[in-house]
Amino acid sequence: MKRVALLFPGQGSQYEGMGKVWSQKFQDAGRWFEEANDILGYDLRSICTEGSAANLSRTEYTQPALLTVSVIALEQYRQEIGIVPAFSAGHSLGEYSALVSSGVLSFADALRLVQQRGTAMQEAADVGLGEMAAVRGVALETLEALCEKHSSPDQPVAIGCYNSPRQYVLTGHQAAVARVTIAAELKGAQVTRLQVSGPFHSPLMSQAAERLSGVMRKFTFWESQWPVISNVTALPYADAEQVRDGLILQMTHPVKWLQTMRYLEEQKVELAVELGPRSVLKNLAKDTTDKIRTFAFEREEDAVQLARLFPLHDFIARCLSEAVAAPNANWNEEEYRTGVIQPVRRLKEMLQSAKENGITGAQGLAQRKEALDCMNLVLQTKRGPGGKGDSQ
Repeated sequence: MKRVALLFPGQGSQYEGMGKVWSQKFQDAGRWFEEANDILGYDLRSICTEGSAANLSRTEYTQPALLTVSVIALEQYRQEIGIVPAFSAGHSLGEYSALVSSGVLSFADALRLVQQRGTAMQEAADVGLGEMAAVRGVALETLEALCEKHSSPDQPVAIGCYNSPRQYVLTGHQAAVARVTIAAELKGAQVTRLQVSGPFHSPLMSQAAERLSGVMRKFTFWESQWPVISNVTALPYADAEQVRDGLILQMTHPVKWLQTMRYLEEQKVELAVELGPRSVLKNLAKDTTDKIRTFAFEREEDAVQLARLFPLHDFIARCLSEAVAAPNANWNEEEYRTGVIQPVRRLKEMLQSAKENGITGAQGLAQRKEALDCMNLVLQTKRGPGGKGDSQ
């Protein structure tokens, strides 16, 4: 079985009408938007489907919007592909989506957190002192030297994102960022101002980080179903307390995305799936590695290729295998008959049908859902009262 990583994009991936695109792609998208609207207290769906690009780029709206669309993409992935990943990772804000994917945070709690995060960061951005700019075509050592030369305590500038061997993102005070970008352009670099409203991942976010730290302690972080990689260390989190600390440090420290992709490469990950709007992370992966094949799930051609790589009969076979292999801790004969024997029998029937008939489309989606339900029923029954059975 190929090792898969799920990747979640951050700010800069948003675009006008992205909610409409995902609503058309995924029939259950409305349910997630309704939940988001109830939690946030405003109409996020309208912002995502009908709002202006300028409004959507305000970080107080961008962050809940990207999280919600990424979770919608995650749910579609689970239903259409359903491969349990070896790792999750998210770029900046996307780290919250990665934590939702692995069960560390509920969607509701993650949304409340990013709402607070976005508000705190927007207040820092509204001061109007900072900006971010992507730089390509200059050596890392050169860019670091330019940052050191042009940075000062009052006007800091630093690398805020190590995106790929070819792209780094500057962050900090507008004047200092301007000095570095001018110097970099004189050395042949290509510079692009980013669609963000503040100097994120810089010391100018320290007050926002302090505010988020107070909020973070009010939320519950659960055991992860699989490793989630920290932006700050480019290594998997060890426990919930480390997650809290990492999310706070992330506000003022650079995103080590290049190092994250290198780590996934070292861990023999062969496939990565970008879940959310656009294909920014797929493009960065092309710059970084030729060993990890990356798919942007929003792109129809990528979704089709993924479905071909992981056909329905393989999906059902994995559900059946996990159901049969799970140890039993429930010796109630009636519960075992209805919760283990019957769903295993149904999985075997579905597997045979999938092999013979090549089921696709809506019927295939229904079969994947049923296979998951059967597998989870077996796991819940075998593990007895209070057992956790949902591993997909």
